[in-house]
Amino acid sequence: PTPRPLTFAEMNALYGPCVRLPVLMYHHVQTKESAVANKQTSLTVDTDIFQKQMQYLKDKGYNTVAMQDLINFFDNGTPVPGKSVLLTFDDGYQDFYTDAYPVLSNFGMHATMFVPTGLMQNPGYLTWDEISGMNGLILFANHTWSHKNVQVASAMQYEISTADTQLADHGLNNPKVFAYPYGLDTVNSESYLASINYKLAFSTVPGSVLCKKQRFALPRIRIGNSSLQSYG
Repeated sequence: PTPRPLTFAEMNALYGPCVRLPVLMYHHVQTKESAVANKQTSLTVDTDIFQKQMQYLKDKGYNTVAMQDLINFFDNGTPVPGKSVLLTFDDGYQDFYTDAYPVLSNFGMHATMFVPTGLMQNPGYLTWDEISGMNGLILFANHTWSHKNVQVASAMQYEISTADTQLADHGLNNPKVFAYPYGLDTVNSESYLASINYKLAFSTVPGSVLCKKQRFALPRIRIGNSSLQSYG
């Protein structure tokens, strides 16, 4: 039988303090035509639908908080404002600059882009100049160097530390947060992230309750081409 999901109170008792804070996860944002041509439909939210999703958040009075707000809750007990969400994007695709960022900028919405730093400057990916121009409203954070699975122990420290150094060289990743490629983490990777002063790390496990004792394995909600209302 499927185990019964823990209630908020049960999670708070086991892993707390906890907060209900949906973390929305995106990859590509591009036109339907581009997604089909690039064979990226499974990871794409159409640009016009993304616009409608952000409009929905605005119309419903949601706040797009920053990663520091969650860190402040975990470390200092500072309350996260009601009706808050975190917006996250993975992989540093070039369409973030052309299609997603203009929408976010227009609405004044904060977001975090998790970048595999070694892939930047390649065709289809962001350039460092584009990243620099978006820094501020957008937090650029660690997604390893080459998007390698950090469950591979021999590569884990190199992948994370190389990306950490590159981000620091560009004045990025402050505060220090991480997203696991493919959503796959290990006890060793969580311990390593803590040892080099990372504050948060995100998986792809679905959920919207974020707890301090799970701060290196936080859940996210994968968003597709439907109204945000359908996600709860």
